[in-house]
Amino acid sequence: MEVRYITSAEAADYQKVSAASFIWKFNAEEDSYVDFPVLAAFDNGKLVAGVELFDFRSNYCGKFLEAIVISGVCSLPEYRRTGCVRKIFEEVGKIAVENDWTFGFLHPFSISCYEKFGFANLNRMFSIKVPFEQLKNIPRSTDVELYNGEQFAELSELHAKCALKENLMTLREDKKHFCDTPFEEADYTYIHRDKNGTADGYVRFKVNRPNDLVVDDLYVLTPDALNGIVGFLRGYDGIVKTLIVNTQYPGSPFACLTDRLDGVVYETKGGVAGRIYNMQKLLESNIYPEKSGRFRIKSLDEFEQNQGIFEVEYKDGKATVSRKADGDYDIALTAPAAVRLLLAGEGHTAESAVYIDGVEINGNADDFFRAFPFRQTRFTDSKWSE
Repeated sequence: MEVRYITSAEAADYQKVSAASFIWKFNAEEDSYVDFPVLAAFDNGKLVAGVELFDFRSNYCGKFLEAIVISGVCSLPEYRRTGCVRKIFEEVGKIAVENDWTFGFLHPFSISCYEKFGFANLNRMFSIKVPFEQLKNIPRSTDVELYNGEQFAELSELHAKCALKENLMTLREDKKHFCDTPFEEADYTYIHRDKNGTADGYVRFKVNRPNDLVVDDLYVLTPDALNGIVGFLRGYDGIVKTLIVNTQYPGSPFACLTDRLDGVVYETKGGVAGRIYNMQKLLESNIYPEKSGRFRIKSLDEFEQNQGIFEVEYKDGKATVSRKADGDYDIALTAPAAVRLLLAGEGHTAESAVYIDGVEINGNADDFFRAFPFRQTRFTDSKWSE
C-alpha cells in the first residue's frame, strides 16, 4: 500500500472517499478540488483513505512550536479495518520530523480508537448556558467595536497575547479565522478596548432567536475585558433568553464568572486529542522549577524519533536533555500516557498517575512530577478547514 500526498487531479477521488465515509452528496462541479494538503493511502493505485493536514503554531510554555492538525480522516467503507488509516498515521509520524512538528491534534470520534495511533485526550470542554436575567450584576457596556476585517492585524496580535496565557492555544495568522462579513453571515465579532483604547478581549457569536445567543470565541486578557464583553452581550437580552458560551473548561474566565450563579447549565462538548511527534523538543521547551532535579523517561513510542531513554537535568528553570537507546529510568510512558503527563497540563502526582494506562513508575519520580505541574491548557481552534 502506497501513502503520499494527492495531486490536484486526484482531489475528486479523495472527495468521493470522504462522501462514502461520512455519507454526504458528492457534486462533481463543486467537490472536485481541495485547497489543503491531503495525505492518502492507495491500494494498487486506487485511493482508499485520506486525511487533511493543517499547519499551526501552538503555544507550549510560552514558545510557539510547529504543530499539525489532522482532520477529515476517512476511508472507503469496504477498506475499513484493513490498516490503510494506520499506514497514513505512520507516514504522518515520519514527515513530522521533516516539518519540525512537535505535536499534533485531532477531534476524535473515539478516544480508544486513536489511542492506537498514540493520541490521548487533552481537555474536556463544555458549554455554559446561563439565563441573561442571572447576569444583571454585570454592568451594561458599549466599550466594543465591530470587526470588519480592517482590524485584522490588531485582532491577530490580541489573540496571540491570549494564546500565551494558555498552553496549546494556536496563533491565528490568517484572516480565515475571523469573520469579516458579519451582516452577510450573521456572524459577529466585537473587540473590547480598555480605557486607553487598547484591545484587551474579543467575542465572536451568533444569535438564534428567540432562545439563545451562542458564543464560539471568547478571549480576554483582564477581568475588565470579560465584564465589558458580557455587559455588551446583555444588550441582546431583549430578543433572546439565554447566553451560551462554548469551548469552556474548569477555571476559564467565564466559568469563574458564572460558578456562583443559579440556573447555570454545563454541557459536555467532548474534547481534542493530541500526540507528541518530537519528545526531545517538547522536553527542551518545558519550563522547569528553580529547584534542581533530574529524571529519566523511558519512552515506549512506536516512532523512532521518540524511542529510548530521555534524561533531563534541570536547574533555575532550564534543563539539558539527552537521549540514549537504553538504560535505567524513573518512569516509563507509552505515547498516549506521555500526552497525558507532558502535554495535557493535568498536573498529576505519582499517586494519581499510577491509574493512567501506560504509566510505569520505577522508583522515585518526584523530580519528574515537579517538572510538569498543572497548567491551564486549551486547544479549541476548530476553524482549520474554513
